[in-house]
Amino acid sequence: WLRDKQKLLQIKENKVNYYVNKDQCRCQIFPNGTLQIKQVMKEDSGKYTVFVYQQDGKLKAEEHTMFIVQEVFKRRNHLRYACSFTTFSEPVPQPILSAECMNKTVSLKCEVKQ
Repeated sequence: WLRDKQKLLQIKENKVNYYVNKDQCRCQIFPNGTLQIKQVMKEDSGKYTVFVYQQDGKLKAEEHTMFIVQEVFKRRNHLRYACSFTTFSEPVPQPILSAECMNKTVSLKCEVKQ
């Protein structure tokens, strides 16, 4: 996963490699490739890119999405963020990106179906 062309992290052979400070990133990756950002902030906005590789190391797919944290609002003494998520994909067998933003945590998920 990259944000604005900066490597964040990767998972390879079930091992996670962080390219940024883990605490500053507030992100983690799950075995299925889902990227999760905790305590979402406006600074988390940007262009996110995911690369999917085959086992032989060849690039299988690449997908880009813009993630925009629009504003902060209060609800019952909790800060919450409104998140906008847009994908730029074509109707071909590509990764499917989805996002869920809830309670200051966002999960970006990349699925490859075959």
